[in-house]
Amino acid sequence: MTDVTIRGIDDDVYANFTSEAKKRNLSIGELTTLVMRALVEEISTTNYRIGNLNSLQVSKKDLESLKGPVMFHNIKSLEFADDIDWDMFDARIMSIKNCAKVLIPKTLTRFQVLTKCAMVSEVKSS
Repeated sequence: MTDVTIRGIDDDVYANFTSEAKKRNLSIGELTTLVMRALVEEISTTNYRIGNLNSLQVSKKDLESLKGPVMFHNIKSLEFADDIDWDMFDARIMSIKNCAKVLIPKTLTRFQVLTKCAMVSEVKSS
């Protein structure tokens, strides 16, 4: 075990984190270790970056052809096909960043998609 001092943690985040540790009957250190381990496992999996495009249409077949989650970035118009459901989207889309327009099928809600978005101008059903 390593002793660590961490500075600059947001007060609200820390309060929620300590509350969660108490609910789970874990020490702060134990919960911190669990969270760190989960993050390391998540980022160590294969992931792909696709970006700097004017437009891109993505199908279920496209997502299944890769061995890990995809990060989309800097795409003016990103469109997801009707064959992509929430389970596929959640498992295979890591993030969508800096995209002007994201067109989604009726199988997805805007709120579901927005959980993966940052700096996206518009999310619309196609």
